[in-house]
Amino acid sequence: MKTKLGALLRAIRNSRHLTIKEVAAKAGVSSSLLSQIERNRISPSLDTLLQILEVYGVPPNKFFKDYETSSRVEIIRRDDRKIYQRKGFKYEKLCGDSQIKGNHSFNAFFLELSPGQQRGDESDGHLGRELGIVVEGSAQLVYGEEIYEIHKGDSVSFFSEIPHVIKNSSDQIFRAYWVVTPADGEDYFGDKIS
Repeated sequence: MKTKLGALLRAIRNSRHLTIKEVAAKAGVSSSLLSQIERNRISPSLDTLLQILEVYGVPPNKFFKDYETSSRVEIIRRDDRKIYQRKGFKYEKLCGDSQIKGNHSFNAFFLELSPGQQRGDESDGHLGRELGIVVEGSAQLVYGEEIYEIHKGDSVSFFSEIPHVIKNSSDQIFRAYWVVTPADGEDYFGDKIS
């Protein structure tokens, strides 16, 4: 826990392009104390932590919500992926359950679309961004009023708020890695079959 706290506070300070001296002066603590906190030599008192967060403009509830004390690496073995399928499309979930919670959440999956099938909603978007990397086949991305052709080797990214659909209008299967952030509870996967 101490290691993560110091690194997180340092990352917030760096993202705001502030020096240790500037933050220390505004927070009413010594530069030496702030440096030791960031290097995990000491843990700050609650009062000191709150003063530092105030300088950064980070509300305590947001800081503690984002601060996970049980960080871990999740490995999903190829044969252990959850597979979700409906007629004409299949998702293999690539990320672990801890990745789909909190402000920095995401869903990642391997998408297969059969010829003539499509995924998405032409009339509604959703919060966030998407990134797709095509590994086989080709498809059309209908994004609002625009249509984009995507092919093997292409990557595509976009804001998800615009209504969008991926259509496999070819006669071959379409396969792509797909990442959606944040993981906001959308029904990406459909019915689980295995």
